[in-house]
Amino acid sequence: MNILLGNIVSLLGCTVMVLIGLIKNKDRYIVAQTLQFGLNALSHFLLGGYGGTVASLVSVVRNIVISKWKCTTGIKIALIAVQAVFTISTITANPITWIPIIAAGMFTWYIDTKDAMWFKWVIIITLIMWAVYDIYHHNYVSVWFSAFTCVTNGISMVKIHKERKAEKEKLPA
Repeated sequence: MNILLGNIVSLLGCTVMVLIGLIKNKDRYIVAQTLQFGLNALSHFLLGGYGGTVASLVSVVRNIVISKWKCTTGIKIALIAVQAVFTISTITANPITWIPIIAAGMFTWYIDTKDAMWFKWVIIITLIMWAVYDIYHHNYVSVWFSAFTCVTNGISMVKIHKERKAEKEKLPA
């Protein structure tokens, strides 16, 4: 029963992950991503993946902290350190296991960027890193959903580009 329930919750989390790629507003993206991480944490817990549960919960905390306080360099370093400690406590010596901590650290470092296009690039780059990690661990469903999320972020980037271009054309010469 936990396997079925865990996979249903995982599917919900992955669906949210894909849909949030269409969100252009970074603040709304962070709120939706927090929901996704919460679903991921519950799914990992139901499936017995306690390391994944911890990683997802740390990401929830990161998003809450960043949504409540100004994202200073000190806060980013502290959050990356917390992510590193929890990740290190759940990984092996295999170098591939460092990909999640690098991706999470990169995402945390750039989370306060004001440029929506750059933020979308960070999302795509970190998802590609997660896809490499997931391929190694035979998590093919997650790989597909990461790919779909990259596509939806790409669509959003095209829309942002068109809006910026239209705004520039409205400006007097």
